[in-house]
Amino acid sequence: MTVKNILLLLVAVFPLTFAAAQTTADSAAYRTGKWFHYVPYGHSLYADEHPDFVRMDLGPVSYSPATDYAGSGHKYGNQIMAVFGGRISVWSMDLQQRRYGMSISQTFSVNLWMDITERTTSPVVNTDYRIAMPTFTFIQRFGQQNAAADRQTFLKNYSIQLCPFKHESTHIGDEMVLQRADKGYALRRVNVNYNYAELLFTLNEPENRYAETHTFRLGAHVLLDPKQGWYFVNSADGAVNNLPSNSDVSQNKAGMPERFGPSGMPFEVWLQYQYQSACSKHGFQAIVSAEVRNRAMYAYSLTETTIAAEPQYIAADRRRFTYSVFVGMRYNMPHYDGYFSRFSIGVRAYHGNCPYGMFRSVDNFSHAGLCIVYQ
Repeated sequence: MTVKNILLLLVAVFPLTFAAAQTTADSAAYRTGKWFHYVPYGHSLYADEHPDFVRMDLGPVSYSPATDYAGSGHKYGNQIMAVFGGRISVWSMDLQQRRYGMSISQTFSVNLWMDITERTTSPVVNTDYRIAMPTFTFIQRFGQQNAAADRQTFLKNYSIQLCPFKHESTHIGDEMVLQRADKGYALRRVNVNYNYAELLFTLNEPENRYAETHTFRLGAHVLLDPKQGWYFVNSADGAVNNLPSNSDVSQNKAGMPERFGPSGMPFEVWLQYQYQSACSKHGFQAIVSAEVRNRAMYAYSLTETTIAAEPQYIAADRRRFTYSVFVGMRYNMPHYDGYFSRFSIGVRAYHGNCPYGMFRSVDNFSHAGLCIVYQ
């Protein structure tokens, strides 16, 4: 069974599962669904590297020869990594006195990486763009649906989230492209541009923002076109022979030679945990969030200046575990629970291969520092 057939099966089974869960509800319940109404479940956790909320990190980021625009030779430099993301609820519905819920939402995010301490031009190192077709989330809540019971119960709910189509496109900053061309790098730009599907299982969605909650999430996404892989390069952006591949050089629609990178295992998996304390009477609570992810580390060199005479072949990209942690304090606006109702400040740290754009071939990448979240 192909990946596309599996996804079509999941899409077909998902609404049937939800329908079976509410067999006692009559047709009038469907008319209680709300359009463009905020729902408190299904959102990214704080340690997620590509979340669906607004976040800014400011602090030391490790340099590599590929990302040190000024050629300073320093190990670290203060940089900004910002995310402008959102999740818009298109339609949502609760059934059986809120025992079950379902939402259809639209998500997007833009990652911006800027080297603010480089004195010549403060270059934009990379930008990432992600957009999803409608995302389906189903939640089943346990026990009595009231605030007192929610505070006393450890197992509050579980949710399943499916997005059958997501797209990621990344772009190296203009300054970085020009520098790589001037210095004669073999690969000036690698096109990281792919489509994938994503599936999440969450135990204890933190939909009650005031209650103490331990949230556990298991996630996976899979390439929709494994033969294409995670990335490719064409002759306008670099020497195609310098890109390791498990396929022959082909011609794109413009008639230019291009080569796709080796996909290896065409999926990522991750495990996340998040703790939120009970909210104080002034609206403050502690947040601790962590993620461990297994992902592909891309298999090309960004510092190679020698153009390969013969095509390079490799069986697969290496796999790499990455780690992300957020620790901080959140303030909840009183008497309002919706978009832009929470403000958090803390510290966040990451270690692994670089999670952005064509720099995902850079290993032992770290950043840590001040983190501000607005959601």
